[in-house]
Amino acid sequence: MALFWQALPVFLIGACNTLIYCAVSFPIALVLGLLLAIMSGSRLTWFRIPARTFIEVFRGTPMIAQIFIIYYAVGAFLAGYGPTHTWINAWTAGIAALALNYAAYEAEVFRAGFLSVEHGQTEAALSLGLDEGQTFFRIVLPQAIPLMIPPFVNDFIYMLKDSAIVSVISGAELTSVLSFWTSRYSSNPLPLYALAVILYLVLSLPTSFVARLFERRLRATL
Repeated sequence: MALFWQALPVFLIGACNTLIYCAVSFPIALVLGLLLAIMSGSRLTWFRIPARTFIEVFRGTPMIAQIFIIYYAVGAFLAGYGPTHTWINAWTAGIAALALNYAAYEAEVFRAGFLSVEHGQTEAALSLGLDEGQTFFRIVLPQAIPLMIPPFVNDFIYMLKDSAIVSVISGAELTSVLSFWTSRYSSNPLPLYALAVILYLVLSLPTSFVARLFERRLRATL
């Protein structure tokens, strides 16, 4: 137990960094996912094809390859343009990789949510004089949001765990802290693993509780 309490302050810093990665990446992923969902449902080919290509590429390739490309390839490209070489570090590369990867998944969540709203309601709104934008924001989106909250919460929890991938580029999050300490105390790693598991649960369980509470209240107002 002495090792547990000795490591706790450093592990808490790692947990805070994990939360920062996700708290920044996930809103970006939601915004990009919404844009991708709208583009992929567009009648215009030059909107639909790039969006579908982005979604399939990022869903079909491993995140570790994506983060290496962003950190090393994009970083090497920016290195040749003066001060822009400072734009790519463990923080920006980790956030970009998480945001872009999850944007592809959130786009599919948005698309499924929009399709769950009966098309007849859209036709009725248009027949009453609402334009497409008003129909989307007043009819489709409010009904789709409660259906999308559970997968959004699941994806945020997955992101908390997938943020461990940032450790491959020396990002200072929880898993990288765990790796460092287990390498130093390889003869007694169990307290360290237990501490990491507890902190991941502390990060994820309140998220699930708050999301379920919000979902129930939102459904009650519809």
